[in-house]
Amino acid sequence: MNYAVTIGTFDGVHKGHQVIIKKTLEIAKSNNLIPKAYIMKYPASKYFGNFSGVIIPSYKREEILMNYGFETEVFELPKVIHISHEEYLKFLLKNGMKAIICGEDFTFGKDRKGDISYLLAKQHKNNFFVEVLKDIKTSETRISSTFIRRALLAGNIDEANNLLGRIWTIEGPVYEDRHVGFSLGFPTANIDIRYKEEVIYPKYGVYLVKGGVKNNPHKYYGLMSVGLRPTFNENIKEPKVEIYFLDYFGDLYNKIIEVEVLKFLRDEIKFNSKKDLINQMIKDEDNARKIINNWR
Repeated sequence: MNYAVTIGTFDGVHKGHQVIIKKTLEIAKSNNLIPKAYIMKYPASKYFGNFSGVIIPSYKREEILMNYGFETEVFELPKVIHISHEEYLKFLLKNGMKAIICGEDFTFGKDRKGDISYLLAKQHKNNFFVEVLKDIKTSETRISSTFIRRALLAGNIDEANNLLGRIWTIEGPVYEDRHVGFSLGFPTANIDIRYKEEVIYPKYGVYLVKGGVKNNPHKYYGLMSVGLRPTFNENIKEPKVEIYFLDYFGDLYNKIIEVEVLKFLRDEIKFNSKKDLINQMIKDEDNARKIINNWR
């Protein structure tokens, strides 16, 4: 099999990635090649830097790319980091690479010694070609996964969704907790968004979301709370993600919930009493319904 190859983390599969994806598909079609994506499970920051989490887990990235028509392979950085750039290229050629499509700053192999100039120098002798794409920018800012993560951490959901080219979606199984929401009159579903991979937690606060049980066509608007529940002094270190669907009644335990994150509504607040919290939750629901009605 002969392939048109692209390599990267593809975290978010954002607008910049989509340009590379479309170009790879175009080159594959015009040269009778099969499009293939090698997907890194986590970015290098997971192992060497300040890692806040992935925007989309690798199995979702793989699903998106497969829907585009790619063959995919997910790999983990620690398993390939010690491979020299020469051996890396040999591996790709041995596995049928006839074209490689990448961005201007693409590097590979141990100590990132493989780069665009190296690929260009090797292409003719090894019977493959290189297509280098310029960075995609918005308002002079390079579209990148790092930029989108910063937007999520700042609660800038509109910006993140715009750069992604789709609405950011998270998912996780519902687990039983302390029934705090139920005791307040707002039965919430606690979901573990990191049940498979380390997905980023957005800014602590309350969000407007839409979703429901995964693969179920019935969707509901809801409120999502992300944070440490400071009003209850639980002293938890890992934030909790709770979802209250506005017009859903039923048991969600042990089901996988999937929601689109539509809008950031307010910061997390420590209230002086449960009554103050309940009053704020009533205001949150009223605000959410007003926004929803304006969209209709």
